[in-house]
Amino acid sequence: MIRRILLLSVFVALTNMVIGQDEGKKKLEADFERYKREREQDYQEFVRKREAELKQMEQEYLEFYSQMTGLKKHFAEKKEPEKVQVVQDMIDYENNVAKTLGFKIPERIKENPVAKNNADTQAEKTESTAKTSANTENKISSETATTLKADNSIRDGIPVLIPVPKRLAKITSPFGLRIHPTLGRPIKHNGVDFGSGRGAEVYAASSGKVVLTEYNRSYGIYVIVEHQEGSSSVYAHLEKIIVSKGSRIKKGELIGYTGKTGRTSGPHLHYEVRIKGIPVDPSGYLIESR
Repeated sequence: MIRRILLLSVFVALTNMVIGQDEGKKKLEADFERYKREREQDYQEFVRKREAELKQMEQEYLEFYSQMTGLKKHFAEKKEPEKVQVVQDMIDYENNVAKTLGFKIPERIKENPVAKNNADTQAEKTESTAKTSANTENKISSETATTLKADNSIRDGIPVLIPVPKRLAKITSPFGLRIHPTLGRPIKHNGVDFGSGRGAEVYAASSGKVVLTEYNRSYGIYVIVEHQEGSSSVYAHLEKIIVSKGSRIKKGELIGYTGKTGRTSGPHLHYEVRIKGIPVDPSGYLIESR
């Protein structure tokens, strides 16, 4: 009798244990599903905000491009061929980068009445208007950095690594309005400059594919790496590159070395982040370092 009672007790205990494990498993599965839903909601919210931001940034980029075409006409009328060439080199660079990344500038301008009709007025865009735009961009950059820091899953495939060694990662010229060193007037800077000096290592900000290696008289030797989620990174004024078009590279892999090729007052890295071909403030993406 005692043996039967003991066996029954063991059976009941094992049954309860199995039931408890099953309930625990179901709870874990439910918690995991809830976590996935929350992460998906966070990601979709991030995407929604980025789409709204990109729409605004696209408008400003098209206005910048129209400013360049207006400036070219302005300097041609003033018979300043050297400045015409500087502007043309900038336009050629934008066309090349945009084409490589699938952003069709002429078609977008045709669809955009503001950019299409304001080429001449954009050539004389006031500093105060540009500063207002820069303030908005800084706000967007700050929000992007906060989101990327908070959620590692969103950072996958996005250029978040500072592209030069941490000790050399001082930004000497930020994204946004600045007095152009050659043209001497306020013009938007579509990237950031790292005052890294000559010969500093330049790293891929995220894994991706090298889609262009090129030379431009203004930006010198530059490389474009295409990542995921429509993002890409651009590295300019390089002295030497060790990657080639079509090659696959990993985050942190060496791309080349800083220099002073093109029009520049000193050796540095001009670095850009573009989303769907549209330049955005890189400072919001400078999350990791090495």
